[in-house]
Amino acid sequence: MGRFKKLGIILTSTAFSVGVLSPMAQASANVKEPQERVAIQIASTETKVTKSKLIKQLNTLFPGKFNFVTEKDFSMGQGHYFNDDKTVRYDLSFHKVINNKDVYGGFTFKGEDLELENFYYQPVNIADALYPVKYSESEAKKIAQDFLKKLPSTANYKLREDNINGNFNFSRPLSEPITYSFSYSPTHNGVPLSNQFIDITVLANGEVTSMYRNTESTSKATFDNLDQKKKESDILAQVRENVSIDLRYMIDYNYQTGESIAKLVYTPPTSFSGVHAINGQWQTMHGFTSQVPKTKAVEKLASQPLEPRKKGITLAEVEELAKSFLKVDSDKVKLQLNSVDERENENGETIYSVNYMYESGNRGYGSSFEVNKATGEIISYWDVRREFNEKDGKVEPISKEAALAKAIDYLKEWAPSYIHNYSKPIEDTVYDKQGEQYNFSFPRIVNGIAVVGDEISVGISADGKLSALNVSNRKVDNWPSVNKAVPADKAKVTFSKGLKLELQYAKQDGEDNHHYDLVYSPVYNGSLFNSIDATTGEWLQKVDDSKEKPAISHPTAGGELTYLLHQNVLEVKDPAHFNADTAVTKGEALKILVKSLTYGYDYSPYGKDDDTQSFNNIDKKHPLYSIVEQAVRMGILQPANQFAVDTTLTRQELAEWLVRVLNLESAAKHSDIYKLNFADASSIDKAYAGYIALASAMGLIDAQQNKKFNATEKVTYADLAISTVRLAKAINEENRGRNYYY
Repeated sequence: MGRFKKLGIILTSTAFSVGVLSPMAQASANVKEPQERVAIQIASTETKVTKSKLIKQLNTLFPGKFNFVTEKDFSMGQGHYFNDDKTVRYDLSFHKVINNKDVYGGFTFKGEDLELENFYYQPVNIADALYPVKYSESEAKKIAQDFLKKLPSTANYKLREDNINGNFNFSRPLSEPITYSFSYSPTHNGVPLSNQFIDITVLANGEVTSMYRNTESTSKATFDNLDQKKKESDILAQVRENVSIDLRYMIDYNYQTGESIAKLVYTPPTSFSGVHAINGQWQTMHGFTSQVPKTKAVEKLASQPLEPRKKGITLAEVEELAKSFLKVDSDKVKLQLNSVDERENENGETIYSVNYMYESGNRGYGSSFEVNKATGEIISYWDVRREFNEKDGKVEPISKEAALAKAIDYLKEWAPSYIHNYSKPIEDTVYDKQGEQYNFSFPRIVNGIAVVGDEISVGISADGKLSALNVSNRKVDNWPSVNKAVPADKAKVTFSKGLKLELQYAKQDGEDNHHYDLVYSPVYNGSLFNSIDATTGEWLQKVDDSKEKPAISHPTAGGELTYLLHQNVLEVKDPAHFNADTAVTKGEALKILVKSLTYGYDYSPYGKDDDTQSFNNIDKKHPLYSIVEQAVRMGILQPANQFAVDTTLTRQELAEWLVRVLNLESAAKHSDIYKLNFADASSIDKAYAGYIALASAMGLIDAQQNKKFNATEKVTYADLAISTVRLAKAINEENRGRNYYY
């Protein structure tokens, strides 16, 4: 993640009573929220809610659960509301260290009744959430359902089967706890309401560790008649006949490493989100239409790079920019610049964050905006003045075309050096009546195609003023070649085969609209949100593999082998006939070990290994190149002339690898201080004695049946599976804040 440096520059001497909350996108992974959603703090004098009251509400909801947290351990955040939702929220959090392990939690309460809107909790003991787990997924589902029943007004909620969470199927470090996520939606006549849900996460030890609620009242709602719907088969044929796919880049962001990885994908059409179940019309952002929606073509904002607004902007210049940019024409409102933070973002760029506040009467409105130090350009901004300026409800908004022209002009003024890499919107834009603005999304363009998850967002208010600006320009070292994509026709066949429909009730945007239309929404290979990896032709999100892969049978390591198989760590073409007593080569063993400790995309061919070669025989063309380079970065291997990929791994070599993963090599080198309790201790090479002693003492490798260690004997797949699972648990137990996420 990017480093943060506080300059400690106070721009005014006046202490402020209302804190500053930076603009942030508080979007659930399950629903696309406006990027400009901003938390607006309220003055402490305007609320009677206290920390004690929040703690009392917490203990009512979780009786006895948090008795180990004292009142002084809790911190209460400033009351706040969002620009698109005026209901006041209150945050309560704690962080303690128990037995050298971090324990923390955060809770958000909403409205006068202090309804629990979301929470997260990291318990101290999660050993039972690692393999072998205490609770299976079906048992965890029962725990989630019991928790759901404790929440108010959830009797009609139904578990979603369409993977609304959009969880991608990537390798998870086995040292991380196993979690189960369940999403529930309210229903009417048994039909779920789209974009409304409660997400519940359960650890495999039975702990409910998070909940997020995104629902609204349906007391005034009306619903289409379920008996009037068309046959699903007819609508499915209509969608299949008209479905189109688009080649895109998609950005995966690893929050542990701060690395962005680009994937080449075929995405389903974004021009429509469903088909009306009664009249067969296409559902779009503008409502329903009989015309088949089409995706717009790419059209760059500038054909050539434009000069930066101000190269190498200074702190003093940023302060002057802020005063001019944020000024208000009112004697009743005072602008106060509080401080400037300097930080380094995930791209390695230095960013100024200007923290400011408007004082209006006894209320304060705090926020911040960001400026790129190298270019002097504004990269993040939300016009908080809209929260207190008087509004003329009779003003008609400017046209969408005029607003788009304004947005482009503002980009040329405030962020010119970026725009040659971005296109005009390719997805439709509608006027947000509640927010009283247009929200335009300008996608980034690479190799002539749009990038999903990397765009410039611009808000234009009804009167044509700039209301929001956010520049996303993630640093990606490698972009997969478009020439590597499988033919579009082939991908379209895959889409068609994986396409199904789900009946939902959907409400169109609008503050005064309370009607829910009956809609058939497309589901792609079991998920509402899915794409095809254009380089392999396979779905990014697959049907639950654990239900498809058979178990591997073995008298001592069957469970571990099956677990590694289901976690995509072990690759076996025919599990039913797999001989786990076969000796494993160094190359294959290294692959299994690295995959068990990392996220899958960390060592993808589009990763960051291209500039190194640690072994003369493992170049960029070698299939294990990125695995080997990852192992070098992790300290498992040391660069040398050759790496014997096809040589059988020995037990003493495995012990050395395991100890290196735990960063205990310096201790292992002192071989004279260890006593080996094996029948063949005298024959063990002293160079490996310390590694073997530590690996044995930690239970990572056992003696064999003859009570000998047999240091030079082969390691089998069964042996490796047992040691790998034990290593993951040791990493988790020994992790005292050290970073094991490679």
